[in-house]
Amino acid sequence: MTNRTGSCLCGARRYEIEGDLDGVWMCHCSLCRKASGSVGNAILIVPKERLRWLSGADHGETYALRPTYTITRCRTCGTPLPAEEDDMNVYVTAGTLDEPLGAGIRTHLFCASRADWDRDAADVRHFEERSR
Repeated sequence: MTNRTGSCLCGARRYEIEGDLDGVWMCHCSLCRKASGSVGNAILIVPKERLRWLSGADHGETYALRPTYTITRCRTCGTPLPAEEDDMNVYVTAGTLDEPLGAGIRTHLFCASRADWDRDAADVRHFEERSR
């Protein structure tokens, strides 16, 4: 069994997930696009008993956008971090993991809401390192 850690950009909030993770769920709904400023939210669905806060559990700010949609962010840097949407699971933003996951996207959600620009152009460029 693997334990994985994650954190926000500034390091104020840190968590640990116990056990293996089988892949990422990618939500393309308009709320997730707005919350992330990107193509949507890449999340890991983790049973609540497998996530524990290492630091900063009380350093989050939760925004209730709708009765069924909230987002929790670090109060210092604004990184979206694990949100407790229901009684059983925590929804962990995949980009906050400290180490590679070793698994890809396993499920795409709300594909009918996908942004029309969420695709590669015919002449797409790829850079292996950060461009300057």
